[in-house]
Amino acid sequence: MKVVIEWLGIVMMLFILLIPRPLQLGRYSHYIGYYWAQYIHSLYYSLSKPIFIIGLYLTLLPSSLGLPSFFTTLLTNSILTFVARISFCTYLVHLIIIYSFILQRTYDVYFNLIDVFVMYFGLLVVSLFFGLVATLTVELPFANLLKISMAQLKK
Repeated sequence: MKVVIEWLGIVMMLFILLIPRPLQLGRYSHYIGYYWAQYIHSLYYSLSKPIFIIGLYLTLLPSSLGLPSFFTTLLTNSILTFVARISFCTYLVHLIIIYSFILQRTYDVYFNLIDVFVMYFGLLVVSLFFGLVATLTVELPFANLLKISMAQLKK
């Protein structure tokens, strides 16, 4: 039963996220040749958020109850656990890296798909690297120091 609930939630979220593009364009869809009735737009816009939230709830319910689920298996993966350990420091340094990249450029960028992917993944790798360095040199030593000091206070 938990598998049915979990996948029902996933289907509900995907249904809302992958609605045909003309429907998402709303009142501007007639500019590109698509015509949808107003009641379909109103129905989509009024029900999309509640259906997404219900789908998210049904997806996370088995994991929240401590039952084994697809997402529990996915999130306990060792690679994702490693990324989770460095994600906070990566979050702290990524804006600095993006600003330094943008402000040091002396050339124009023409945003085609390949350039955007290369730029995104390059900035991602550099951010993860500096996040790892910050985690190993700042976060972990201070976390260990905090554990030692808290253990001494408990004595």
